[in-house]
Amino acid sequence: RKEGEPLEFAAFDDCESAREVFEGIPDDREVVLLGESTHGTEEFYRVRAAVTKLLVTERGFRAVVLEAEWPMMERVNEYTHRRCAERPFPEDEGEMPFPSWMWRNQCMADFFSWCRELAPASTPDIFGMDCYSLFESKAAVLSFLERHDPPFAAEVQSRLAFLDRFKSGLEYGDAKVHGGLSRIAGHIQDTLTRLQAKLQWTGADAYDCTDVERLSAEQNAEVVIAADEYFTKCVSEPAGSQASWNARDQHMTTTLLRIRAHLGAGTRVVVWAHNSHVGDSTATGRGGVSFDANETWNLGQMVRATFRRTWVVGQYTHRGTVTAAPKWGAAHSSMALHPATPESYEGALHRVAVAAAAPSFFFRTAAFAAATAPPVVAAALSAGDPLACGLAAMLGEGDPPRPQRW
Repeated sequence: RKEGEPLEFAAFDDCESAREVFEGIPDDREVVLLGESTHGTEEFYRVRAAVTKLLVTERGFRAVVLEAEWPMMERVNEYTHRRCAERPFPEDEGEMPFPSWMWRNQCMADFFSWCRELAPASTPDIFGMDCYSLFESKAAVLSFLERHDPPFAAEVQSRLAFLDRFKSGLEYGDAKVHGGLSRIAGHIQDTLTRLQAKLQWTGADAYDCTDVERLSAEQNAEVVIAADEYFTKCVSEPAGSQASWNARDQHMTTTLLRIRAHLGAGTRVVVWAHNSHVGDSTATGRGGVSFDANETWNLGQMVRATFRRTWVVGQYTHRGTVTAAPKWGAAHSSMALHPATPESYEGALHRVAVAAAAPSFFFRTAAFAAATAPPVVAAALSAGDPLACGLAAMLGEGDPPRPQRW
């Protein structure tokens, strides 16, 4: 290759090769989405952190948005900006939201410490974009109102007191669909809508608070609304419905829009989430832009439609280990991944790895789109392999060609 040109295909050694991935990202990208195929494999975390560090220090990216809860990442942001001395996560792992290992691990601790050591002007803001924190976000909204609008805080506390009886969002959703809360579902929606409207349109401007405090109050109110919709649909929709998934990814997208509006339209953002979120759902058989046939929407699809200058990096593995739990809320442990099935994308990529004698590698999908796949990739995938074109639409990094259905 010519000096300075990014590699199309190369062996990859975790974060030591992150610069090759970084240099393949065009300079003009505003939103870079970094994926992973499991939420508990160390190599994925190390790669994302290494690429993000380069984007922050050499490209001026100023926000990192994670598939995590807003209240938890707000504490992280306070820590990385040196507005508090205590580490953001409790010593007792049992006090962490499930799944605790996603963020309370050494890779993340090292990344947060690195952010904290940067010069203040270079320290990226860190945000969460998920909608699971129904109870934590409700408490955060009340805390804000108690400081700035005690009468309204008392009213909201009275109207939302029924939430205090539930131990989980799914328990709440079941009560709203099948239990006693079904009789007051309209009241719940009216209360949440009024709370949102007062914070966004009538009261927040008059509160003596910083822009960050206002953003956090508004976002926590949005989380309560999104969590109400998400957990309700988890229970009310039939098996196989994509409604709850779509509601969650739509919340992630609107959160990203709100963060960009807060930081400024030109702010460059790194997003960390699972491959299933950062990929393009319209490149799959179940994806779409409507819900007429139970189509799936996802974050990557909506981000690409909203921000034209985006870039996606996916991470996959054929086998290995993952930190996981047998069910939601259970204790976690290290588990062996089953080898990928031959007909899967991971199976196809494994054939590339064998042909290249490279246990790990990366490639740019632009090579496929231009019909100039590196020889080792072409040799492994061209012999009647139906996944060769699909890889360009779904996997790896880069601008995909026009989405194709499979």
